This record gives sequence, structure tokens and C-alpha cells, in this order.
Amino acid sequence: MADTFQLKLLTPYKGLFEGQVEAILLPGVQGEFGVLSRHTKFTSALQPGVVRFVADGQTQRFSVGGGFAEVSEAGVVVLADSAERPDQIDLERAERALDEARRELAELDPTKAALRARLEARMARAANRLKVARSA
Repeated sequence: MADTFQLKLLTPYKGLFEGQVEAILLPGVQGEFGVLSRHTKFTSALQPGVVRFVADGQTQRFSVGGGFAEVSEAGVVVLADSAERPDQIDLERAERALDEARRELAELDPTKAALRARLEARMARAANRLKVARSA
């Protein structure tokens, strides 16, 4: 049996997973990274993407909307802005959110850089949710 470590996957509203895992892949802002047992300590910001981990020999996937991950001797804590399993994603709602963000971005005044960044982040979250739900 592979070495395991403690994983906590949390959002501001609820805990989604807490238990022993064999490995985890996370969508870091500087690229996807993996963690195995006895990994060196560090903290990373997360971008919208997929968190994948192996627990009891089964791979589990969650769509995350960004956040932070901390790797320590105690394990890994993922503090996600939002997270959901593929079967929890409302495809129609995600498609509407992506379409609305695209439309607003197309009509945006080019001088509104801060609003552009928020709309692009909204698009990334919606596109990620669709990708995760459709790949399940």
C-alpha cells in the first residue's frame, strides 16, 4: 500500500473532503503540481481548474474556482474559493454564466482593465466547471 497523507478540501461554506490520500494534483497559478507523502512544505495560490486525488485507490475530482493550497508535515489543506464534484455542476447554469461573461467582455469599454480581469476570471471559472462536468 502506498504512503498516505491527510487532505482537507475546504470552501468558505463547507468542508468537502477530509481523509487520507495517496496523491493529489492541484491547479497552481504557475502550473499544475502534484503532492505525494512527505512532500516538502510550501504554499501555492490556485487558479480555476481540477483538483484530482486518489483515496482508497479511487480517483476523485473537484472543480475549483481558485484559492490556496498549503503543504505541511500534517498534510495538505486546500482552501478553495468554490469547489464542486462533477455531478453537482449545473451544466445549463455554467453555460449561461460563460455566455454572459463572453457577451459582457465583447461589449466592454477597453479602458476598464479591472472589469476585464473580473470578466476573464468569471469566464475561466465557468469554462472549468463545464470541462469538469463534461469529462465525468
